[in-house]
Amino acid sequence: MIYDLAILGGGASALMCAANISKKTSCIILEQSSTLGKKLLVSGGGKCNFTNENISTNNYLANSEFISFALESFTSKNSLNFFKNIQTIKRDFGKIFGKNSSKEFLNRLIELNQDKKIVTSFKVCEVNFKNDLFEIKSKDSSYFSKALIVASGSTAWPACGVSDIGYLVAKKFGHSVVKTSPALAPMTLQKEQFWMKELSGTSIEARVEIEGKILEDLLLFTHKGISGPLALNISLFWKKGTIKIDFLPNLNVLKLLKSGGKKQLSSLLPLPKRFTKALLFSVNLNDLPLEKFSKEELAKIEETFHNYSFAPAGTLGEVKAEVLKGGVCTDEICPKSFESKLQKRLYFVGEVLNVTGMLGGYNLHWAFASGFSCAKRLS
Repeated sequence: MIYDLAILGGGASALMCAANISKKTSCIILEQSSTLGKKLLVSGGGKCNFTNENISTNNYLANSEFISFALESFTSKNSLNFFKNIQTIKRDFGKIFGKNSSKEFLNRLIELNQDKKIVTSFKVCEVNFKNDLFEIKSKDSSYFSKALIVASGSTAWPACGVSDIGYLVAKKFGHSVVKTSPALAPMTLQKEQFWMKELSGTSIEARVEIEGKILEDLLLFTHKGISGPLALNISLFWKKGTIKIDFLPNLNVLKLLKSGGKKQLSSLLPLPKRFTKALLFSVNLNDLPLEKFSKEELAKIEETFHNYSFAPAGTLGEVKAEVLKGGVCTDEICPKSFESKLQKRLYFVGEVLNVTGMLGGYNLHWAFASGFSCAKRLS
């Protein structure tokens, strides 16, 4: 049988795309894992952080012109409406989760794809285009289609059964693939910041300005480095070099310090005492009553708490990364249809593209938005 459309991948972007394809279109979904939507199931700690009420191009590391059409065509309201039968809750920074389980989202997508041919445990060995058809080959079988959508994701989070087939297909048809690297991953430290490891389990609200973006969220210290939403978002935009952290973004430290008094600094600042003492010790200061600090020391304290400067060593790699930055170059993809500019009837959607969102539902929303937009152009 020759299908009108074949989709490589059985994750969020693939299933959303297939769900919005015309029923008149014969479609086959080819997934390498034994089950569909593995990454979707673990999203948001199993609750599925599927969108964010603050969706905009500013939340992505990507060509803003390329992603704007899909984000405008499929907004957070569209996503809520698509999953309207599923109870949701809103959390901090506009994050929207399912109230119960990610399984509800996967079940909804599978239900909408009951008319599609779904093949699991299909590991693609080769993709060819001949006689005006795509041939998708595994070790044991082949399928033919008039059009092909690559929605195979990246190689981040290998526990979810990932594949690099999307990049290989892109290169096969002449596409450029921007070098990938881990993103939304815990960060490791150089020895000058090893004092942070002693704070394992401690978390604080902090702010960072990086690559022209201001990020504010929870920072978690671990025995391997720093994690939590803020560190994961830092890993998305950080290239190399120094970053500065404001550990008290909503407090005028200098004004507080000038008040003087006999209170210990660690008792006065709205931070965990063990953190305050460790940070002071790292810059050769002791935890003393305010009145004991010199004018120079007070200035140093303000600078330390508002502009602590350090250079991360790197990240914990693809194994711990939720996504990868990099991927199929979007300059070679049509932003409205997601069709290749180099090969007719070849499409790329989702994480396989060089589009990466911040933590908070942005990547799953991109998967849905790109899959939806591609399907509407094909229907």
